[in-house]
Amino acid sequence: MSESEGNARNNSVLVVGGGIAGIKSALDLAEAGRRVYLVDKKPALGGFLPLLDRQFPTNDCNICYVTPDIAKAGAPLDIQSLPLTKVTGLSGEPGDFSASLATEPRCIVLDKCNACGACLEACPESAVRFTPGLDHKSPTCLRYPQATPTAFSIDLTKCTRCGKCVEVCEPGAIDLDMAPVAQEVGVGAVIVASGAELFDPTPMQEWYGYGKFPDVVTSLEFEQIMSSAGPTGGQFMRPSDGRRPQRIGWIQCVGSRSTKPPAKPYCSSICCMFAMKEAVWAKEHYAQDLEATVFFMDMRPMGKDYEQYYQRVKNDLGVNFVRCRPHTVGRDDVSGDLLLEYASEDGSSRIAHLDLIVLATGFCAPNDAAEQAKALGIELDPYSFVAAADFEPVATSRPGVYACGMALGPKDIPDSLVQAAAAACLASQDLEPGGALLSEDSLPPERDTRDEDARIGVFFADWSGRVSKAVDLKQVMAASANLPGVVHVQELVISGGQAGLDELVEAIKAQNLNRVVVAGYSPRTHGRLFAETVRRAGLNRNMVELANIRDQNAMVHSGDPVHATAKALDLVRMAVAGVTLAQPIYSHSQPVEQSALVVGGGVAGLTAALALAEQGVKVTLVERAKQLGGLALKLKRTLDGQPLVEQVQALVAKVQAEENIRVITDALVVDHEGQAGAFRTGVQSGPSMYYQKIEHGVTILATGAREYQPTEYGYGQSDRVLTQLELEDLLAKGDISDPRLDNVVMIQCVGSRNQDNPACGRICCQNAVKNALWVKDLNPEAQVIVLYRDMRTPYRAEDAYRQARERGVLFVRFSEDDPPTVGQDQDGLLISFTDKVLGRRLTYNPGTIVLSTPQVADDEAMEELCEIFRLQQTDTGFLLEENIKVRPVDTPAPGVFAAGSILAPKSIAEARTQGLAAAGRALTLLAQHSLTVSGGVAKVVAERCAACLVCVRACPVGVPFINADGYSQIDPAKCLGCGICAAECPAKAIQLMGYTDDQILGRTDALLEGVL
Repeated sequence: MSESEGNARNNSVLVVGGGIAGIKSALDLAEAGRRVYLVDKKPALGGFLPLLDRQFPTNDCNICYVTPDIAKAGAPLDIQSLPLTKVTGLSGEPGDFSASLATEPRCIVLDKCNACGACLEACPESAVRFTPGLDHKSPTCLRYPQATPTAFSIDLTKCTRCGKCVEVCEPGAIDLDMAPVAQEVGVGAVIVASGAELFDPTPMQEWYGYGKFPDVVTSLEFEQIMSSAGPTGGQFMRPSDGRRPQRIGWIQCVGSRSTKPPAKPYCSSICCMFAMKEAVWAKEHYAQDLEATVFFMDMRPMGKDYEQYYQRVKNDLGVNFVRCRPHTVGRDDVSGDLLLEYASEDGSSRIAHLDLIVLATGFCAPNDAAEQAKALGIELDPYSFVAAADFEPVATSRPGVYACGMALGPKDIPDSLVQAAAAACLASQDLEPGGALLSEDSLPPERDTRDEDARIGVFFADWSGRVSKAVDLKQVMAASANLPGVVHVQELVISGGQAGLDELVEAIKAQNLNRVVVAGYSPRTHGRLFAETVRRAGLNRNMVELANIRDQNAMVHSGDPVHATAKALDLVRMAVAGVTLAQPIYSHSQPVEQSALVVGGGVAGLTAALALAEQGVKVTLVERAKQLGGLALKLKRTLDGQPLVEQVQALVAKVQAEENIRVITDALVVDHEGQAGAFRTGVQSGPSMYYQKIEHGVTILATGAREYQPTEYGYGQSDRVLTQLELEDLLAKGDISDPRLDNVVMIQCVGSRNQDNPACGRICCQNAVKNALWVKDLNPEAQVIVLYRDMRTPYRAEDAYRQARERGVLFVRFSEDDPPTVGQDQDGLLISFTDKVLGRRLTYNPGTIVLSTPQVADDEAMEELCEIFRLQQTDTGFLLEENIKVRPVDTPAPGVFAAGSILAPKSIAEARTQGLAAAGRALTLLAQHSLTVSGGVAKVVAERCAACLVCVRACPVGVPFINADGYSQIDPAKCLGCGICAAECPAKAIQLMGYTDDQILGRTDALLEGVL
C-alpha cells in the first residue's frame, strides 16, 4: 500500500531526463492518463539516441515514434516538455511532492526559429549551443538534425552581446533579453532518467592519442562520420586528409575496466555491441574489402541474441577479433599510418598499422550527479550513479522517487526501456487512482469523402537522407505528379518534432486532399502515426497509404540506384492505386475488463501480479507448480552477499495475502480467446483437472525457464560434479569441513554458446564469481579456478570479478575448440586444460568440478503456450517479443505482455524489473476503460455465402458463425482482422476492410503497368 493511501494525491509525474528512458516512462504514464513534466538540462530531448545513426543489428536509430511531440500525433497525451531545465529542490512526500524547477533562457523564440544555422555561423564566440561531434563550427545542423525542439539555443555565459546573431536572423527569433524562469510544480512521484555522459579520453592522450592524432575518434564520432546527417554528409573519410580508410581498428574498454585514473573500474556493458555494429556497418555500406579489427580483452555481448550476432560477425561477416591488451597509439610520419601497439594473449608485443582508430569509450555519471541527487534527496552509488538494490531495482533511497535507464548505470536500449516502464509502474502507485485520458472529441469532424473524385497528395519523407542515397527522389516525385488522381506532390522534413506532420495537415487542408500517400516509411512502424495525422486533418484514418521505398527498397538496393529508383516509382504507383479505391473504415469502442491474468508464479510473475493488485486491478495468478517462487527459490544470495531466500519468500507471502490476487497453483492454461480488453482463458487445476473460464482485460506471461541439465564433464556420475545451483545448496549449509570445498574448479559456458544452444546464459559468469567469493568466505585457503571463454560481468559485477582475483581466485581462459576435459585417476577427478599464458596443457585433481549452466526454454511447455496464445518462439526457444528495441515486454498479440526468463535468461533484478514493466504496460491499456477497435475487420457479402463452414473452421479465434438467416456472420468486436477467412472463402464472399479484392487488384494492375 502506498504511503499516501487515504490522502489526496496528485495525478502528475516529474520525469528528470529527456533521453530514451525518460521519454519512454513519460509516454507510458501519459498513455495511462497521467500528466507528465519532462525536464532536461540540455537544449533538446533525445539524449544519445539521435546521435546514433543505426542500432543493432540493422535497424535505423529512429526516435520519431518515441519523442513526445511526435507521439501527440498518435494520441492526445498530456506531456509538457521543458528543455534547459533543472530540478533545484524537492519537498513533500509520495503523492504530494512540490518540485522546484529552474529553466535557463534559450534566447531563441521557438515559434520563429527555422534552424537555418545563420546565427551559429555568425557568432564569433561560439555562444550558440551546438555539439555535433567532429565539426564544432558546422552551420549545417543542430546538436543533431532530429533535435526536439528543432531550434538553436544561446549560452549566455559565453555571449558578449555583440548582436551579430540578431543581425543575421531573418525570422527575428533571437531575444537576448530572455530571463531565467523559476517555477514550482506539484507532482505525485518523480522518475530520474538523467542518463550518463561519454567518457572523455582526452586525459589518456599519451596512451591512445585522442586529441593528438585526428584519425583517432570515439565511437560516437565514428557514427557521425558515417551518418548522412553528420559533418561529412555521409562521405566515408578520415578526418586528417579526407582519404577513405581501408584499415580500421576498434579499441575496447577505453575508460572502462581499469583502476588507473581517469578510467573507471566498471564495465560499461554496451561498448562491445557498439564496435561490432559499427564494423559491420562500415563494411556493408562503404567497403566490403575494408579490414575491420576489434582489439579486446573480453567480448561481452550479453543481450538477447547478441551472442549469435557476435558469432555471425566473427565467422560470416569478415570482422577480425584480436584478444589482447592495447596500450599505445603512435603515428608513422612518413606513411601517415596509425600504429597500435598491443600485448597479445601469449604476452608478446605486436604492432598493427591502421588508417583510423575508433575508441570504444565507456559511460560515466553526469557531472552534476551529486548536485541533482542533493536536490532530489536521493543517494548515489560509489560511481555517482543512482543507488538501487537488486530486489528493488528501480527504487531509490527516497520513497516516491524512482530511477531508470543510465541513471542507474550503463546499459543497452532494451534494458533502459524495461526500466522506464517499471519506474512508470511504480510511480503510478503514488498517484491519484485512474487517469484523465483526452478523448477523440478533440479532433475535427471527419469529412465524408466517399462521393468525391480522388484528390491524392503524395508526400516524400526521407529520414536522415537514407532514401536519397539510393533513389533519385526528384525523378520519382516528377513521375508521381503525373499519376491518375494525384494533384499535389511535396517533400516533408520529418524530424524529432511536430513540424513535418503539421505541414502534412496544412497541405491536406490547403489542397483539399481526400487521400494521401506517404513514401518513405514502413507501415509497421509508422502506419498509425500517419493515420492519426490525416485524422487531425479531418480525413478518415484509412485514407492514407504508405509506400515503403525505404526499408523495402533504398536499404535493400543501396548499390543499384537505377533499379532502386524504378522500384520506388513502382511502389508509389501501387500505393496511389490502392488509396484511390480506399473506403472509410470506422472504429468502434468496447469496454475493457478491469482485471488481469498472470501466467507464471516465479519472481517476474509475482512482481507483476503484486504491482497490478496494489493499483486496484483484480489479478488471477496461475502457476503450473504446486508452490510459488519458481527457480528463484534455489538461489541463496545475491552477488553482493545479501540473503535472497527470505526476500523471495516475503514476496510470495505478500502475494498470497493480497486481497486483489487470486492464486491458482497446480494449474495449466488450456485455451485462450478474445482480444485486448476482453480475453477469456480456460484453466485446468488440481488433481481432478477442474476446468474454469477466466475473463480478463490483459494477460502477462511469466512462465520462466528451466535450468539446463548437463550431460557434459561426467555430471550425474560423481557427487563431486555439481551445477552452480547445487554448489549454492552446499555453501548455504556452511560446512567448512566438507573436503569438496578445498579445491574447486568451475567450468563456464556448459550448455551455452554452442551449436545446440548458441545463446549466452547472461548470468552464468556472475553466478560463478558470486560462488567463488562465497567459497573464499568459508575457506580463505581454498583453491578456486574458473575456466572461462569470456568473463561477462557488467557494471558493478566487474567489482566482484576484480575482488575475486584479488582474493586469489584464478581465472584461466579456454577456447571453444580446446575445451577442458574431465576424467578420473587414482586420486579422484582429473581435469585437463590449456593455459594460454603458459602455452601448455595442465592437469589438476580438484575436490569439486562446478558447471556453470544456463537457463534454457522449456521446449514442450513453450510450444504449447505459444500455440494457445498464438505467439512465436526465437531460434533458442524463448518467447519472441514485439520489438526488442521499442516494446521489449510487449508481444505481437495486443494486450498480451511478457516478463522474466520466458523472454531470455534473467537475473533476479532483471526479472523484478520486467515484472514491473509488464504491469506498467498493462496499466496503459487498463487505464483506457474502453478501447477503440479498428474497423479493419472481415465482412461477409450475404448474397455470395454458401454457408460451407470454411470460414468457421479456418478462423483461429472462432469468430464466424452461421446465423439464423443461413449465412456466415462475423462479430466486428471480436474479429482480429487477420484475413484468413477472406483468403480461404471459396465463394469470395468475405472481404477484409482495407484489403478488398478491388484494392489488391488495383495495386497489382499498377505494378504491371511498370512491368509492361
